[in-house]
Amino acid sequence: MDTPHRLLGTLLGCGPFLLKLLVGSLLFSTHFRRKERFRLRLLLAFGIELPLGVLLYLLCYFSGWWPVQNTLCFLLLFLLSLPALFAAFDEPPTTLILCAVSGYMTEHISAQCLQMLAWWDPKAWMVTGRELGAVLSIFAAQLLVFALVAAAVYVLFAKRTTYVVQSKTVERRMFWLSVTTLLVVLVLSSARDAYAGESFALMVVSRLLSIFCCVFLLYIRSEVLEKNQLEQEHEELRRLYELERERYEQSRENIELINIKCHDLKHRIEGWERRDGQVPPEEIQEIKRLVGIYDSAVKTGNDTLDTLLTERSLYCEKQGIRLSCMVDGKKLSFMPVGDVCALFGNAVENAIEAVSRLERAEERCISFMVRESRGMLVATIDNYFSGPLEFEDGLPKTTKGEAGWHGYGLKSIRRVAEKYGGQAAVLVDEMFHLTILIPLPEPKV
Repeated sequence: MDTPHRLLGTLLGCGPFLLKLLVGSLLFSTHFRRKERFRLRLLLAFGIELPLGVLLYLLCYFSGWWPVQNTLCFLLLFLLSLPALFAAFDEPPTTLILCAVSGYMTEHISAQCLQMLAWWDPKAWMVTGRELGAVLSIFAAQLLVFALVAAAVYVLFAKRTTYVVQSKTVERRMFWLSVTTLLVVLVLSSARDAYAGESFALMVVSRLLSIFCCVFLLYIRSEVLEKNQLEQEHEELRRLYELERERYEQSRENIELINIKCHDLKHRIEGWERRDGQVPPEEIQEIKRLVGIYDSAVKTGNDTLDTLLTERSLYCEKQGIRLSCMVDGKKLSFMPVGDVCALFGNAVENAIEAVSRLERAEERCISFMVRESRGMLVATIDNYFSGPLEFEDGLPKTTKGEAGWHGYGLKSIRRVAEKYGGQAAVLVDEMFHLTILIPLPEPKV
């Protein structure tokens, strides 16, 4: 084989490999935080990576024993692909390495499928001695096979794979599992290519084994990471549930103490009124007004909801927020304290957080209603909000600037509603509308 054909074979071997490796990694990075000028960073990094990869491939190809050099070559090409991900994404190094391993698995599956096709007519896939048109056809066939494999990998694995809320233990185990699998695939593939002509059956089996190892790793990772995310989310919801209940207990004690103090103060004021001239009338009226703020407890017919709404009302009064309530709390008698806190405490708290960001006084208002309608408990809460909202699974996504707002709180609300066979839905126009529907239990005879 002459030098030009060797160079052409190198470009068709190394160039598409690096490109497919990058695209395969991007399949698993759809939820990553991108750095500024993401596309420019990615293109520049790949532009530097490509000539270095070709040079590295040539050095390995023309020297040494190929099984060892092949393993080392593709391992170095893999490491060479990492800087592009580091330059473009703002994620931890282990996360980016895991993503790159997934990209390599995707590329390797497509390469083995392409070799399967080459069994039927090996000469048709040889680059050497061909015209430019035939070479481009081979290149297009490589990309087509990779596109089909990449689409299948994305639908089956990448779309489900997430790297968020990982525990350190899971992250460490997945990292070493991925690295070990990568090394095993590299070594076995290099050994197979070196002795491919000795046993056709062994070559077939080894390629199928490579595909199985890659698919199995992608499956295990997607299952483990998805399960880990659900467990972490469940734990976070449970923690919020307990915190809301503790907050309710603390609020109940505070309000009871305030009511006792206000009751005593009222009696003192009445005594001052009977002492003519000893206390100025305007001072008495001011004291009455202040006491009225604390004595204006919300009465809904449900002690838990009374405590929650009274505590929130005091906060709203201080912050200049109008909280209007039309609540039939007696309809909530079938719910335990924890569920009432998680359901309505989160709902009101989300609304308060939203309107607190508004500057116009007329928009700093919240409407809260709980009623019965045709055997259903209907709860609605409406409030104004600022900024655009992105939805995921029917609920607004939490943004970095509004951590906790309409995030786990709404998930907790939906979870409690579904516990009783109901549902929670969000509608957004000029206002934010949260509606909770829960079937009421049949009355006991």
